[in-house]
Amino acid sequence: MVLFTKSIRNLFFLILITRALVLETFSQTVINGKILDQETNEELIGASVKIINSNYGCITDFNGGFIIKTNTPLPFDIEVSYIGYESKTINLNSAKFLKINLESKDLQLKAVEVISGISKKLKESPLSIETMDINDIKQTSATNFYEGLSHMKGVDMTSASLGFRVINTRGFNSTSPVRSLQIIDGVDNASPGLNFALGNFLGASELDLMKVEIISGASSAFYGPNAFNGVISMETKNPFLFPGFSASVKLGERNLNEYAYEVC
Repeated sequence: MVLFTKSIRNLFFLILITRALVLETFSQTVINGKILDQETNEELIGASVKIINSNYGCITDFNGGFIIKTNTPLPFDIEVSYIGYESKTINLNSAKFLKINLESKDLQLKAVEVISGISKKLKESPLSIETMDINDIKQTSATNFYEGLSHMKGVDMTSASLGFRVINTRGFNSTSPVRSLQIIDGVDNASPGLNFALGNFLGASELDLMKVEIISGASSAFYGPNAFNGVISMETKNPFLFPGFSASVKLGERNLNEYAYEVC
């Protein structure tokens, strides 16, 4: 009888805890949306979104989107701010998708110092570095990012075959890809049996790329003897900064279609 009573009491507490968790879940308010530039309609990365007079807030991701989960009941006010833009306060009466445009403001600065991500040692070296960042990859007018590399200064691209492109620098225009070193996150991307990179057949997916750097000229002192014509360095996304699901579909003539998806 004692064991039976204790079991009923434990079951009763379990029901109470479950009910409390369910009520808390359903009482949450989810606010999501996207922050854009009012003039260019481009996504603003790292914009601040917070609920006024509360501890809830977040910053926008690399697509300008944000999600806030809060127990604060509606209605309430949110404040959106970004460096170089006018802050905006919005009153929310319902949980709906928000599309917020921020207007840039004129700033008069005495001096501006631009610091690149290249180390001091690299800047002092006689290297010419061209970079395609994540925004350039998304906005390239070429079929894919690899063909978009041909738009960089001092870079030539040769079509060795259908879908196979070869990057050349320093005026060495050839269909042989053995002159350039191609690395992904610091790892040589050469084919094991051929000892040279097959363009982007074995490269990174466009969805997975953070940036691409082309180092023109002989770079043996930095990357070894295989880099006598230059280096194609690819850096992939950090899964902690790009969580979620991404997909891409590209359609072309003669059933030359491309499908890609990414889950982080």
